[in-house]
Amino acid sequence: MKGIIIAGGLGTRLRPLTYHRPKPLIPVVNRPFLEYQVALLRQHGIDDIVFATNYMAEKIEEHFGDGSRFSVRMRYAIEAKPLGTGGAIRNAADVFPGETVAVFNGDVMTDFNLSAIADFHRSKNALATIALTPVPTPHPFGTLLLDSDGRVMEWQEPTEAHKRLIAAGGADSSDAGGTDLINAGFYIFDPKFLERIAPGVPASVERDIFPPLLADRGAVYGIAPGGFWMDVGRAEQLCIATQATLSGAVTTALPLIKTGDGTIVADEARIDDLTAIGGNCRIGTGSVLERCILMNGVTVGENVHLCGVVVDEGVTIEDDVTILARDEKIMTPVIAAHSRLARGTRLQI
Repeated sequence: MKGIIIAGGLGTRLRPLTYHRPKPLIPVVNRPFLEYQVALLRQHGIDDIVFATNYMAEKIEEHFGDGSRFSVRMRYAIEAKPLGTGGAIRNAADVFPGETVAVFNGDVMTDFNLSAIADFHRSKNALATIALTPVPTPHPFGTLLLDSDGRVMEWQEPTEAHKRLIAAGGADSSDAGGTDLINAGFYIFDPKFLERIAPGVPASVERDIFPPLLADRGAVYGIAPGGFWMDVGRAEQLCIATQATLSGAVTTALPLIKTGDGTIVADEARIDDLTAIGGNCRIGTGSVLERCILMNGVTVGENVHLCGVVVDEGVTIEDDVTILARDEKIMTPVIAAHSRLARGTRLQI
């Protein structure tokens, strides 16, 4: 089985972190996010991988090269124009003609048992298998309804109006209290499924490819393998994924790098166990960092208190600054790269 990682998105919801790097290279505990997906694929015997890239594709190729540093073979399918999920998958799959492929959305943090999903796919002789994860209702995701054999019977997408209602916290309370299964962004596709995607044509696999296949009663199956899952599309989710990695809530095949090389932390500073600090940072006397992410080259002065903050590379935070985000699930402050926060700045959310 071959691997495809869709890594071409603009990452607009993660700006300003994606102004100077593609979203899949944003670090989680001092490793580019994509390294975790590559390691998980390799752990389950998938070591021939294609990146479907577009935005800042050269940075992804510069980091991964031919893949030998990561014990895989790495290739690149660059889109001349954005092709959507379906078009990107077909463009990348053409590197592996006639092969079954495992496909990752490039913003999914998980420790799913990929081997179990592959075994399930083979046992059902499926055209497509979709990994699922349970989420509370109400929610803004499309849900999949399965029969007792795991076959997908229906894919329900909420209307845009309902998505906005949920986002505003105004969903009907009668929807609450249960769980639904949603598409978790990992698939296994048979070559006959891939043939249904027109080459070079923009398409959404969720909206354009699956619905007619389901209408034809095609062999599309779903499985909820259990384990950690997070769509890392916003700063709040980046914080949750970082904390899950540091705490061991998500199992990874890579050793942790909680603090990068060259970083100096004053003896009197206090850094909690859920904070990741990049390389060549300086943390001053009396400063306190809780549930924070600091990228490379950040300077933190004396008596600074940061809680639930993402600090991009090259930022300078002068003395006596306080930025507190008590619930990063609601709002995560992000300090753009190479910014300077003047002494005494205060922000509390």
